[in-house]
Amino acid sequence: MKRLINSIIWVFRNFLNIFSELFAIELKTFIVLRSFTFRIIGIHLEGKCFIDKGFRFLNPKNIFIGKNVALGHYNKIWAFNKVYIGDYVQSAIGLTIISGSHNSGDYSPITENQEIVIEGENWIGANVTILGGVTVGRGTIIGAGSVVNKNLPSYSICVGNPCKVLRKREPSRLVVSPFGKYEPNYFSDEGIS
Repeated sequence: MKRLINSIIWVFRNFLNIFSELFAIELKTFIVLRSFTFRIIGIHLEGKCFIDKGFRFLNPKNIFIGKNVALGHYNKIWAFNKVYIGDYVQSAIGLTIISGSHNSGDYSPITENQEIVIEGENWIGANVTILGGVTVGRGTIIGAGSVVNKNLPSYSICVGNPCKVLRKREPSRLVVSPFGKYEPNYFSDEGIS
C-alpha cells in the first residue's frame, strides 16, 4: 500500500512539473492556478507568489514560501530538510536550493542541520546554488553563478564560489518587485522616517 501511495505521489509530482511547463503563461489565471496546485501538493505558500515555468522540487511538505515571492525560470528546490523563503524574495533563472548533503566516507545522506533560511527581501542572481545549513540574511543580494555554502549577513552584496561578502549595502527606501513597490523592513522595523 505504501508503494502505491508513493507511486501516486511520484506521478502527481511529475504531472505538476509538466503542468508547470505547459501553463507557464503569465496570465493571472494561470499564476493563481499554479499556486493553488502547489498548495494542494503540500508546498506552504503564505501569500501571493509567482513561480515561473520549469519549477522542480522534492519533498514539498518541507518548502515554506512567504508573501510576494517571485521565483524565476527553472528554479529547483530539493528539500531534504526544511527550506524557508521569506517575503519579497526574487530569483533569476536557474536557482538551485539543496537542503541536504552526504557523508564523505560512506555517502550516506545527511539531513541534520541542513535547514535553509532565506530571510526575505533578497535578490538572487542567475544560476545560484544554495547548499544546506545556510541562512541568507535579510536584504542580501547574491551575484550570478555563486555557490552559497556559509551564512551570509544581512544587507550585503555577495558573489563567488564559494560565495563571499563583496561589500555591505544600504537598502533603498522603496523596492520594486513583481507585486509592486514595498518599503523594506530595514526602515519599517527600525522606525526610520
